[in-house]
Amino acid sequence: MGTKKRNSTEKTAQKPDKVSVPTIPKSKDKEVDYTKPLENSKYERFCQEYIKDNNAAQSAIRAGYSENGADSRGSQLLVIVSIKNRIAILQLEISRGSRVDAKMVIEGFRKIAFGTITKELTNKNKLRALENLGKHLGIFEKDNIQRGFTLKIG
Repeated sequence: MGTKKRNSTEKTAQKPDKVSVPTIPKSKDKEVDYTKPLENSKYERFCQEYIKDNNAAQSAIRAGYSENGADSRGSQLLVIVSIKNRIAILQLEISRGSRVDAKMVIEGFRKIAFGTITKELTNKNKLRALENLGKHLGIFEKDNIQRGFTLKIG
């Protein structure tokens, strides 16, 4: 019949014997309440430390991780979904508790840009205070709540 001879340079596709598909254990399927402390105490400690100064490396060290490689460990911890969600909730709670939000910080910037500066309150001092407040509340972070990240509370 009309069978085509294969060129020696053509490769044949080989099918794998078995394809392994990762599965999520049933215990991971349950909803997690991020308003409560994380089950992993080291993760929770990292979250509590991180909201103090937003420094991943120092937070990892204070949470009990080794100083060797703290930079990379801190970065690794920040991409873990449960840690990201817990930090977001903690920052939201702080923001609500302090009654300061992104709108207020932006309004402060507006006042600095167009307001009168006095001897006691210099532009530099006001700007530094607002930046620190904004950083502490997570207002300037890349993937924060104000940019569409939502969590269901309660």
